[in-house]
Amino acid sequence: MAKVSASVTLPGSLYQKNGRWWWKVRLPGETKTKARALKPEGSRYAATDRQEAEEVAREMWRLAIEAELEAKLGTQQQDKAEHSIVKIRAKDAEEIAKVKAECEKKLKSCEHALARAEEKAKTQAEARLRAEVALKAQAEEMEEFYTTEITKVKETIGRAKKEFHEKEKTYSKAMTAAEEKVRMEAEARAQAEAKLKAIEEQKAIAEAQARDEAEAKLNEVLGDTEKTGTCECCDRNDVPESDLSKIDSGQILCSDCLKMLRG
Repeated sequence: MAKVSASVTLPGSLYQKNGRWWWKVRLPGETKTKARALKPEGSRYAATDRQEAEEVAREMWRLAIEAELEAKLGTQQQDKAEHSIVKIRAKDAEEIAKVKAECEKKLKSCEHALARAEEKAKTQAEARLRAEVALKAQAEEMEEFYTTEITKVKETIGRAKKEFHEKEKTYSKAMTAAEEKVRMEAEARAQAEAKLKAIEEQKAIAEAQARDEAEAKLNEVLGDTEKTGTCECCDRNDVPESDLSKIDSGQILCSDCLKMLRG
């Protein structure tokens, strides 16, 4: 239970609660009575000494009066400010119209720039598609050529083997001549296989060169287009990716906004 004190010279009433002083009062500028702890400056708890509590209460009363006077003064100054605003509103309207016209002009300029950028991106995309189609056609043509060459070599090897077997049967009795023939056929087969291997190596080299040339063409086509991103501070969506930075909060900012952030 709160222990109510005797009457005091201050308005409202001082009372103790759990050994500490409280003040129930309606301060100047307030509409309702409110109980508040009388805490000395720098203290987390209400005062236990009555005299100290009264000093705190008087200081609270003084500050409330000053705040009420400042509020009234602020109202008067606001009325004067509103009167001044009415006088300059016509002039401001003219300035606003001028700024609006300039903004509309800049907006149209940005729209034209955006249209040009979109057209450029479309042209580059078409060029990239044409390069990819040309690369695919070249690869198919090279594949067909080397497939034909390999088939011819295999047919040659097949005929050589067939001839070898036929001659082996015919000259089976003449071992010396047959052995010489075998040696010659083996050399022919080795040469044919070496030729096949050489063709396959040439094919691999040609394909690698074609890929390198195609990648160089693609890089040349794509090199004209620098990727862009959006600044999450000023909302610009045409900022080059090289001009964007990620800050500690995770936001992505352009160099201008980053400079403003760092002061």
